[in-house]
Amino acid sequence: MKSLFLRIFLWFCGGTLMLLLVVGAGFLMDAPGAAAAPWWRLGQGAIVSAGRVGVEAYERGGRQELDRFLESLARDTGMRGTLYDDSGQGLSGGVIAPAGKQLSDALSGPEEQLTVLPVRGVAGVRLRGAKGRSYGFAVIMPRRERAGGWSRTFLFTFLLTSGLLCFLLARHLTAPVAHLRAVTSRFSNGDLGARVTQPELLGRKDEVGGLARDFNEMAARIETLLNAQKRLIADVSHELRSPLTRLSLALGLIRRRGDTVSPTSMARMEREVHRLNHLIGQLLTLSRLEALDQPPPKESIDLAALVQEIAIDAGFETTSSDRGVRLVECAACTLTGARDLLRSAIENVVRNALKYTSPGTVVQIRLARPSGANLATILVEDEGPGVPPNELARIFEPFYRVEQARERQTGGAGLGLAIARHVVGMHGGSVTAKNRESGGLALVIALPVQPLF
Repeated sequence: MKSLFLRIFLWFCGGTLMLLLVVGAGFLMDAPGAAAAPWWRLGQGAIVSAGRVGVEAYERGGRQELDRFLESLARDTGMRGTLYDDSGQGLSGGVIAPAGKQLSDALSGPEEQLTVLPVRGVAGVRLRGAKGRSYGFAVIMPRRERAGGWSRTFLFTFLLTSGLLCFLLARHLTAPVAHLRAVTSRFSNGDLGARVTQPELLGRKDEVGGLARDFNEMAARIETLLNAQKRLIADVSHELRSPLTRLSLALGLIRRRGDTVSPTSMARMEREVHRLNHLIGQLLTLSRLEALDQPPPKESIDLAALVQEIAIDAGFETTSSDRGVRLVECAACTLTGARDLLRSAIENVVRNALKYTSPGTVVQIRLARPSGANLATILVEDEGPGVPPNELARIFEPFYRVEQARERQTGGAGLGLAIARHVVGMHGGSVTAKNRESGGLALVIALPVQPLF
């Protein structure tokens, strides 16, 4: 039974069914003639004997003597009796329903043979007095004699069983919830490692088990985000501290030399200011992308022209170095998106490759579109040292470095690929990294494009 709803539904249906059985049994016990046989068979001799004494009392002292006997019978045994003559007329003060034909039929049977009336707990017997006169004696048995204690036992069993079932159901529902509450309380008090660990709870296939698994996933995600936030603050503080420290040193040298500022110091200060400006600009871009509630305005983009433009600009910037850029393949394709953001994302990937490709090598760019597919791939390959396989997915995290000194040596802060991942994701695409067999790193940007026809 995998559904908690179904389980609760069936438990309550079972309880309702038991209640109906109890009520039905009560009706059956009160039905005409039902369950009467056991008590009248057990008390048949006593009823016939009481009838004989009643006849004797009536013939001896009349109605007054009979009433005294019937009162003592009711007081001593709980049986309420009435004596009738052969015409069905009551000879005592009390009259037992049903009267009329049903009673006449019951009292017209064989003598001293008890007959059960069609009313539960009522029986009659025909007797003959000492003077040869025929009488009818009818009694109502006390409830305790009719039920024989069976109804109380049944009711007690029903209440006990129902209480046990309700207890088990309540325990079944509240025990895992109590454990979940304890775990969430620990988590809310700052224990980010708090998780649901009970195997029987995590293995449940109902809503409670699903809630436990969802809580663990949520807690892991929150812990990751909070740890990433702490790491981000630490990384930003570190990245800002380094250029600020160098600027402070340069200013100290200027103060020592008076008004004279050497070209070297000026160039260093300009470089550090540019580095700070670039870092802050990337942080603002990443922050805007992460907080973007809705995508920016879209336009039709010629992806082939955009890649060509990026390749030309990157090649121009590397003319003074021993590295280069080569556009190997450029398939025609268009897509809808934010052109400036997409250009920034692809450019970040290309510049990342230029940083790490070995001196004297080129970065190769391929824009391919498989035949009949609505997906284009931009492959950017360098001939650098590559990335350890277990860290390929982490290079897209903000400020992540494969080696702690690597980004500083190349002048980066580790934000370019994080920005690229966000922008490409906004356009419905993905960015992945893999090591080349011949050495170096290959970054693959996949983007959905418009159909050719």
